[in-house]
Amino acid sequence: MFPMSYQVYKFGFTKRKLTNFTKQILNALNRKKEKLAAERLTNGFSTAYNHVGLKGNKSISLLGGDGIEPWNTAHTREDGGTAMNNVVYDGTTYSLPFDYAGYKAAQRTAGLFVDPRGNPMPANLDTLVCKKNSSVHFKAQEILGAIKNGKIPESNDNDGTALPAFKILALDFLTKDAAWGMFDSSMVSDDYGFQHIESEANNIDPVNVVVKTREMQVVGHTLFKEGFNDVARMWVWSEGDGQTT
Repeated sequence: MFPMSYQVYKFGFTKRKLTNFTKQILNALNRKKEKLAAERLTNGFSTAYNHVGLKGNKSISLLGGDGIEPWNTAHTREDGGTAMNNVVYDGTTYSLPFDYAGYKAAQRTAGLFVDPRGNPMPANLDTLVCKKNSSVHFKAQEILGAIKNGKIPESNDNDGTALPAFKILALDFLTKDAAWGMFDSSMVSDDYGFQHIESEANNIDPVNVVVKTREMQVVGHTLFKEGFNDVARMWVWSEGDGQTT
């Protein structure tokens, strides 16, 4: 909300300023959505986290339909079979740092996913998520450049690589330099992955006038809900520290 006195509105206000105010309100609403989404990724190893907002602190649950947080080595299965793991794992170490070995470990982890009946359901990881301008971001650009040039990343060999190229989604509001994850963008739907449900898109409300003081208030609002549905079959994640939590 941007408040201003009646005098400022009458003598010092211009159309250009009003346009600037509305842009800032819309930007603030978008930042809120992006920040809440990034917090779910950053805190995905926890069952809940503390969100600090204008109205104080609020505990946000991160438990999914299986009663487990997004990133876990033991996601339960509908058929009662061996639990699924979506923490990047190479068979020996969890949460590998992002490098060529880590990328291969992510693909290995996704290749072990199964459907509700226990049949193979490998995810085709095609998008990397990381903090913008982080060490992971720079390393990803180096690896992606090598792959696109038909070279083996982190090697002098130029015989090509068996791994596919990927897209980089670098986010402003992730807070951990070494953390990274990958997902299968073809599975983005109501059935899989993180969900952003808007009841009302960004809105600029009619100007409100406080009767007693004649203060003018320019206000914006939005209404949405965020959560996730079956993350375990399309996402893998790593803290980049060799630990599972």
